[in-house]
Amino acid sequence: MSGRSRAILFKSIILIYLLINSAFSLWAKEDQNWQEVSGYEPAVLPILFPASTSPAVLPLNDLARLVSGLPTGQPALKAIEEDQAWIKYRAFLDQAWKKLETEQLSLIEAWSKSELAEEREKTDFLFYPFGGPDLVTALAFFPQAKVYWLVGLEPGGYLPGPDDFETRSLASYFSDLQTILSDYFQKGYFITREMTEDLNPGRINGVLPLLCLFLERTGHTLTDLKRVEFDEQGQPFESEYASPKQRIKRPVGFKLTCLQTDSGQSQTVYYISCDLSDERFGPGTKFFSYLNSLDHWSCLIKSASYLLHFKNFQHLRQLLLNKSQIIIQDDSGIPYKYLLADHRQIKLYGRYGAPVKDFSKMEQKELQAAYENKDRVKPLPFHFGYHWRSHLDSLIIAEKNPSGGRQVE
Repeated sequence: MSGRSRAILFKSIILIYLLINSAFSLWAKEDQNWQEVSGYEPAVLPILFPASTSPAVLPLNDLARLVSGLPTGQPALKAIEEDQAWIKYRAFLDQAWKKLETEQLSLIEAWSKSELAEEREKTDFLFYPFGGPDLVTALAFFPQAKVYWLVGLEPGGYLPGPDDFETRSLASYFSDLQTILSDYFQKGYFITREMTEDLNPGRINGVLPLLCLFLERTGHTLTDLKRVEFDEQGQPFESEYASPKQRIKRPVGFKLTCLQTDSGQSQTVYYISCDLSDERFGPGTKFFSYLNSLDHWSCLIKSASYLLHFKNFQHLRQLLLNKSQIIIQDDSGIPYKYLLADHRQIKLYGRYGAPVKDFSKMEQKELQAAYENKDRVKPLPFHFGYHWRSHLDSLIIAEKNPSGGRQVE
């Protein structure tokens, strides 16, 4: 083939690629807009554009430390760590994390040692529905749990490697991470509609970088990463975390295995992308069947958009009441009237405030009345929930009552 022919062939390949990529981008944008208008989430997740440098080439823990703003000592990552974009990102994260530890995490851990001492010892399995990538809150409440299950709508995604930064700038990637983390550090929760954009494949690429960041910054060493799916009987099975040849239906996610650096304790973190509404989650569905087979949960619910107040989340609400030994939540979790009807031992902390304007119709008169009895309400020394401006934070502990009778402390 002549030089001219090769040049024409090469240009043709590039043109075809650009046409396909443009068509896909247009489809993805239209599909995303349609989801936002309709509120529908597809059962199929497109998993695209994985990191070209996989943990098989570079150690998983090194890639995790890179997105965590921590030095790796890895020669292949030296150029990135010497770039001003990463240095600036590391400085931001060092300062922001120190503030988070001082003003939030240390306060939660001290409080939970006092108020949840027995529950912390008993908790092996912590379930955090609607938690998305907010692993750091779960670790603060229950730092010694063996297994954490977090659920969200967002895709698992991938960690970046050196080759990925050849197609996009370092400044852009770490700026995107800084933006979403700044919002989280200020408010204490992630906003679903913003994650839809921030975590797409062309930007941060899923929740995996955020979960790895939280593990590294809380003193963990990552040792393994697997994809997790469920068979027809609802049992989880694992496979290599590589780019799939075809779309994978929800529920699907990943399993991160890690060690606490100080104690050497092994811990496992699962993230599952799953629609928890009754249309997709209930008796007979895979993920429901698995969760229903387990006993003695602890459950954490925070900034959950009051979804458990709606009729189309009845299956999840009843499952949580049936299976959770203890529920720690703000007012956006299970409605107070259902906790009372379940005859749970209830403890109230903080102050009850009317829901923020996005959820202004979700006020609970029963809960408000309970908070007016000041003798039964204890102070809450940290922010928890949506009221990041007013600090009208409320926290409810609802524990199964062995005697079966209702008790509000």
